[in-house]
Amino acid sequence: MIIDGIQIDPLLKAFSKFEKFRQHLNSEQEKAGAIQAFEYTFELAWKTMKRLMEARGKVANSPRETFRISALEGFIVDPEIWFDFIKKRNLTVHTYSEAEMNDVLEIFEKFSLEMNTFLKNIQKSI
Repeated sequence: MIIDGIQIDPLLKAFSKFEKFRQHLNSEQEKAGAIQAFEYTFELAWKTMKRLMEARGKVANSPRETFRISALEGFIVDPEIWFDFIKKRNLTVHTYSEAEMNDVLEIFEKFSLEMNTFLKNIQKSI
């Protein structure tokens, strides 16, 4: 699928895999796989938002700017929620403890809801 000249199929595939992973969090290995799927999907999401903004003549130089502009454009509802996703994503990269792993796992449902909203909103904009 192409929106504003931006190919979003990689994001759709990554999100689909994240959804499958988050349904199975029984073992440490499954949790680690789900966290990796979250990281990948989050990265693709903000970079897709950035490309969509650029296609509309808006320039964002960081994930935070991208989320602010995306909210103004109506692609996401609340950039603060996405700022929290940045924090959780950064936890997965810089340190690894069981408590931090659980903090990341706790946001999966909210991330799923926000991703669904984002995807619906950009598809409406076609």
